Amino acid sequence: MLIKLLLLGAAFLWAYMSLTDEPSPEEPGSGGLGPAVGAGAEGERQVSSDLQRHLVRLCEDDWLLFNGLILVHAPGSVFPTAEIDHLVIAPFGIFVIETKHWAGAVTSGETNDELMLATLDGQRVARTSPLKQNASKVRFIKGLIPPRLWLVEGLGVFSHGACTVDPVLPATLLERGELYRHLRMRQQQFARTKIARLPVQKIAEAVMRHADTRPEALAEHRQRIEEGRARKQI
Repeated sequence: MLIKLLLLGAAFLWAYMSLTDEPSPEEPGSGGLGPAVGAGAEGERQVSSDLQRHLVRLCEDDWLLFNGLILVHAPGSVFPTAEIDHLVIAPFGIFVIETKHWAGAVTSGETNDELMLATLDGQRVARTSPLKQNASKVRFIKGLIPPRLWLVEGLGVFSHGACTVDPVLPATLLERGELYRHLRMRQQQFARTKIARLPVQKIAEAVMRHADTRPEALAEHRQRIEEGRARKQI
């Protein structure tokens, strides 16, 4: 019952913040061009809707999806919280998803942690890879569950219809239309392992013990990000 109430509260919080079109800043060290505005929130809504449809198709009702989850992953530090755009807990794996609503061609950057975006108006902009942004969150969630052969995977999903991803980039960087096929492939790979299905509710309870579900949590997290930028800590 508790986890259902927390889920409901998190869903209402995410929906409210999305409707207000508040900025969605990138994580510390992202090196991005600044906060996402209404278009970024729209991309997250699209990916959330897609995920719900895909998970029903793959798992019926045995799955959980958290949107805009504020995770307390480094208590006591300058940046104690992290924002997860979408956290999927399914019987075949756990997926930490960073959504980017970029328009243009995404190719390799100078390092593995960087991508190059060729925008529709001809600019070339270096951006931090969503996989880099997800790395600490994936590690933290892996540490919350027993050391089993369960998949905890970070994904970067590009939601804009005018975004193309270079095929040489990691397979965990996906155009929005590739998301269902990726999840289906992971489900099939998991089935071949003969490992017992993941206990979705128990994993969710373990994660939510480290989540800040207060209504003001998201605003406080984003304020810390902005203050860090101002102090040039980001």
